[in-house]
Amino acid sequence: MTDTTPALAPPPPELDRQLAALAPCEIVVGLPTYNNAATVPAIVAAVRAGLAAHFTGASAALVNVDAGSTDRTPELLAEAGMPCVLARHEAPSVERAAVPFHGVPGRDAALRSLFDVARRLQARVLVLLEADVTSVTEEWIERLVRAVWEAKADLVTPAYVRHRYEGTITNLLLAPLVRTLFGRRLRQPFGGTFAVSARLLSHALGHPVRPTTGRDLMDLWLTGTAIAEGFAVWEAWLGPRHVESRTRTTDLPTMLAQALGAVFAVMEQDDELWLGVAGSEPVSAVGDHAPPSATPATVSVDRMLGAFRRGLRDLIEIWELVLAPETLDGVLDLDARDVLAYRFPDRLWARVVFDFALGHRYGVVHREHLLRSLVPLYLGRTAAFVAATQASDGAETEAVLERVGAAFEAEKLYLTERWR
Repeated sequence: MTDTTPALAPPPPELDRQLAALAPCEIVVGLPTYNNAATVPAIVAAVRAGLAAHFTGASAALVNVDAGSTDRTPELLAEAGMPCVLARHEAPSVERAAVPFHGVPGRDAALRSLFDVARRLQARVLVLLEADVTSVTEEWIERLVRAVWEAKADLVTPAYVRHRYEGTITNLLLAPLVRTLFGRRLRQPFGGTFAVSARLLSHALGHPVRPTTGRDLMDLWLTGTAIAEGFAVWEAWLGPRHVESRTRTTDLPTMLAQALGAVFAVMEQDDELWLGVAGSEPVSAVGDHAPPSATPATVSVDRMLGAFRRGLRDLIEIWELVLAPETLDGVLDLDARDVLAYRFPDRLWARVVFDFALGHRYGVVHREHLLRSLVPLYLGRTAAFVAATQASDGAETEAVLERVGAAFEAEKLYLTERWR
């Protein structure tokens, strides 16, 4: 493939001046921001505590890539007591006008800028944190950095402790799909936080094929590239994740469309990353594994099934264009009237998702409409998951999710035969 990625713009003189004033840093902590003044002081305090407790004597710097905050976020970071580089990036106007999933407009551009600055600082480890995640602790810093610091890992992704009915977009859709594409069982492929080695950082910056446009592509592309090209990928168990944000969307169709649209875009832009992958394997991990929490929670299966039934009524014309006839027949055969008897088979769900990936690739429907039309099907699958696990403990729930991932893998040939 030819390189269609525009070169990074020359850094402004002020950024050059800041970098010239710093000695090389072994650990760079990157923090993309957009109006996060309420949360960044506590995050930097946790960073400083983690570095002091676990990496005494290591040189470190904070790199802030800001999308145009108006609440003094960069100034607060400059005053936080760490060597600090303040950079800016231009966010697309469409992302400024919309509520971004990750809370930072132009996140991909921010990451490219951050990677470039970390390389110029000769970082041995780059750690990326999210500026609105307030559960960062010194243990997070230790677990993210340690495997890279000891030259065991090139990429460390997060694993969070969550309630079993929290994050079902990830558990039932994104994690099984990414596992099947790239052959690694990552729990949080869109975790927002990660650590990268200098080796992988340099490789990514010099790679001939990188995402050019679109939201949330760099995270997933980096993961897929690291796996496909032989870099060591690990996970770090970090504990609970709490977000305090006024800019993240809570709109389900938007979240699903953005996240799944990013996966589909990476699939299309560089299908050599995944077409030849068969099977999957777990990744090495730091920290203590924790199954999903099974504490009682009120989840309305009836409401989700109602949304699924409305989809059958209102979106059938779109689904007829997207779903293969046998897949559509399987969906139409689902009996959503009886909650106790309702089931949504794992392999049928995998084929639904793969048909949507194929429909996205071949443009059978306007892509935004296609992605949003999956929501009732996703809610129907989630209703079946909740109904099947309400009497289960955390370990049993994890086994159910493992079967979902295995079903996606079993159906991968269905996808690859139709892709080209």
